[in-house]
Amino acid sequence: MSNTTTTWHTIREASMLSGLSESTLRYYEQIGIIDPIARDPSSGHRAYSDEDIQSLVTISCLSATGMPLESMREYLRNRFDGPEGARKQIELLDAQALRLAAKAEALRIQQAYVSLKSLYWRAIADGHEDEARRILEENRDVIENVKKQQSHK
Repeated sequence: MSNTTTTWHTIREASMLSGLSESTLRYYEQIGIIDPIARDPSSGHRAYSDEDIQSLVTISCLSATGMPLESMREYLRNRFDGPEGARKQIELLDAQALRLAAKAEALRIQQAYVSLKSLYWRAIADGHEDEARRILEENRDVIENVKKQQSHK
């Protein structure tokens, strides 16, 4: 016979263990990202179980990837749905991977622009205006890509 006891954690402990702020924990409970949290009968304060903490760590990691709240909510609903839930998880994670790839590409374009401008200004600082013009002319595509990014915001 297994004798398991539940360890209860305060909101401060839950915050420290999950990496989510106390206000985020309250907000996620309010909007239904996490299930209602048990309350300490004597104080009325939230009391997080070890299982709650495991869910919060998952949520924290998903949030760190920039996953939208609705996708996180769906992810948590799918966890216990067997093979069909697993297929849904794969779809959600694949969609997030695409969002992250788009962000990575946007950052690559921005970094290329910053590097280009750094080279340009180094040439100017060294008194090589012809070199500076050549740098701009040879990298028009970089400038156009950044402009496209800006127009899509």
